[in-house]
Amino acid sequence: MLAQMKADHKALSSTLAALAQSQFPPKAEKSLRKFPASEAAGYLGITARYLALSADELGLEIEKIGRGERRHYSLQQMNQIRRFLAQKAGDDAAKARNYDPQRNSDEDIQIIACSNFKGGSAKTCTSVHLGQYLALQGYRVLLVDLDPQGSASSMLGVVPELVPEEDSLFAAIRYADQRPLREVVQKTYFDNLDLAVGSPFLTEWEFFAPHYATISGQEEPGIRTQIADLEEQKKKKGIANTRLREIEEELARAHARLSECLQRKLYFTRLQLAFEDVEADYDVIICDTPPSLGYLSNAASFAADHLLVTIHPQWIDCESMAQYLATSIAHNEFFEATVAKQLGPEYLVPKSLQYLITRHDNTSRPETDVVTMLRSQLQNVMTNTMLRSSAIAEAGNVQQTLYEAERSNFNGKTYDRALDSLNKVNGEIEALLKTYWGRG
Repeated sequence: MLAQMKADHKALSSTLAALAQSQFPPKAEKSLRKFPASEAAGYLGITARYLALSADELGLEIEKIGRGERRHYSLQQMNQIRRFLAQKAGDDAAKARNYDPQRNSDEDIQIIACSNFKGGSAKTCTSVHLGQYLALQGYRVLLVDLDPQGSASSMLGVVPELVPEEDSLFAAIRYADQRPLREVVQKTYFDNLDLAVGSPFLTEWEFFAPHYATISGQEEPGIRTQIADLEEQKKKKGIANTRLREIEEELARAHARLSECLQRKLYFTRLQLAFEDVEADYDVIICDTPPSLGYLSNAASFAADHLLVTIHPQWIDCESMAQYLATSIAHNEFFEATVAKQLGPEYLVPKSLQYLITRHDNTSRPETDVVTMLRSQLQNVMTNTMLRSSAIAEAGNVQQTLYEAERSNFNGKTYDRALDSLNKVNGEIEALLKTYWGRG
């Protein structure tokens, strides 16, 4: 069996590598299409005429395509116009925010984790389309690819296997020579959407996280005893100033060791700590988690303000969902109890839990029955569902999303139906974010 596995792996890998080389060369760079005036104006919430007038006022060079020389706008140009219109709004804050929705300094960054430990529930498809939708609306978005397979990274034009360890997300959460997250984040061809690349290196973190947590748990009592002894020495009468300074220095080192020890012991806080480095740079962080409830998924769940659980409406997937919830309950009860004990209850923040029905065939009676059951049994099932569509699958075959693909490449009605479904789902999530920012 092992010999056959080796032979099959070699044959399949070489074929896939040759195919990838011919269709998606390693040095190839993805680019985003330009948007016709009507579509661009729709994203900005203005008329095509006002869009043209604003572009002319800014002096932008707008590409004109076809015999009718119809204007087409890049996303970067759309965002330039967005900021220009917000500036023109002046003291009318509500109007300015309609044009440029980026959060204010008094509004907290929002972190979303797409999760489910069953593969095929459209976590990656949801994460990437949501990131692109929010970027098209004018938000600053960071997509964090926590899946060692790097599917989200691939959809955004990055070949995970070709990314060095130093430039991957792993470098920002590893335990040796950790890099600031800001240094590993990459710009993408999609304006306002940045990427922390997932890669096979992340599998190492799944191994090292419990290893260091165990070692740190063994070291912690000794460090705490040392700190207690030093505090007692400080209280002694007649202690020389020289010795007092030495004790203070030893205490500082011991507290630093304790802090590092706790960070390693509380492995599930590591991603949250990494995000602190980029909080000022983004409005929304989206985590695409692996199809498991391992250490990476737990870290994303703990860091998130909103847990978005994707569900395929089939009975066998519902059984998997029940198991997912049972496991998540056990994990999160442990996290909350540990954090409350080690750091204090003030470090626990409320989170929202939303369920998104994905890959839904709304013409199927059995699937409709499942959706009805889920809505009756679960709280916070999103109103809109992501429909199953050949348009999404066909776009994915050429490493595109529906927001990137040209409508002319599809059956028009199929494309419009799928895009409408995506926009409704993503618009509902955007409304949730606005609620947490206290916006009307």
